[in-house]
Amino acid sequence: MITLNGEKELIRVESWEEIQSRPDFDGQLDPNAHDLASIIGSYVFVDRIACGLSNCRTPHGRGYLVATKDARVTNIGKDCGAKYFGVDFEELSRKFDNDIADKESRERLWSFAFRIDNVSSEVARIRKGDGSGRGADWAQKRSRALLTLNSGCPGAVVRQVVKMLKTGESDVVIDREATAVETARAEAAAGGRIARPHYVSENAGRVAHLDALNSENDLREMLIVDLEENLKAFALLDIDQLTRAELGHWSKWSVGVDFTLEKAESIVAKCRELLRAENLTPFAALLSTGEEEAQFKAFLNSLGAA
Repeated sequence: MITLNGEKELIRVESWEEIQSRPDFDGQLDPNAHDLASIIGSYVFVDRIACGLSNCRTPHGRGYLVATKDARVTNIGKDCGAKYFGVDFEELSRKFDNDIADKESRERLWSFAFRIDNVSSEVARIRKGDGSGRGADWAQKRSRALLTLNSGCPGAVVRQVVKMLKTGESDVVIDREATAVETARAEAAAGGRIARPHYVSENAGRVAHLDALNSENDLREMLIVDLEENLKAFALLDIDQLTRAELGHWSKWSVGVDFTLEKAESIVAKCRELLRAENLTPFAALLSTGEEEAQFKAFLNSLGAA
């Protein structure tokens, strides 16, 4: 692939023959007889080509197209350029690389600019949930109750969820006072009397997809803070006037938009599975009062509402 640095845009040239056929191309340039004026392009090939300097001719697969002050063009590798043209080449190659990176970023951002409406529609669709009402907004609101005290879920459940997220466990394990038979069995295994009351751990069931609640899966951060707010800011940009730092920032962000959309949709699907009443039922074993049981039942019933 050959990239030429045009005045306002990048020009892609597919074949090396197109470069060699240029009337100003010199494949045997004497560097001692010509002064370097500018770097006009770069290339990367699988097959190596000979350096265009007459006193070098070293085969290489990556290099630059350079123009001399007397309007000749040749190709040289980076090492060859630094060796025969010194500091001038190093400064020009650095400027060329920066120019190419900036123009590629601008191309990427202009291309993304045409997608803004489609991306905004996609965000709205994921938030709403394809008409089901169980999209990201629903998932975010319902799932927060499992992470935040006094938000609709018993405190015992919230504390257990937070604990399980830290440990990565999926099983709801409760400690209960052992029966007389269980205590006797434990004493027999220990070979002597054990302290009362004796407690045993019991698995109340497994809760799937708790990882949907991890901090990196926050749907509000993904869809509202990262996408919606940045889409509004992006729409106001003058792409042609952005600085190098701004180009780098927005180019990196735009490249990640599709990944963020896919991730958000995946998390919504996980939340739908997580927030099924039958999936959360094991947490009921943690409840010790009628008030807690009523609160948890009301929370489970609310999951059916959009």
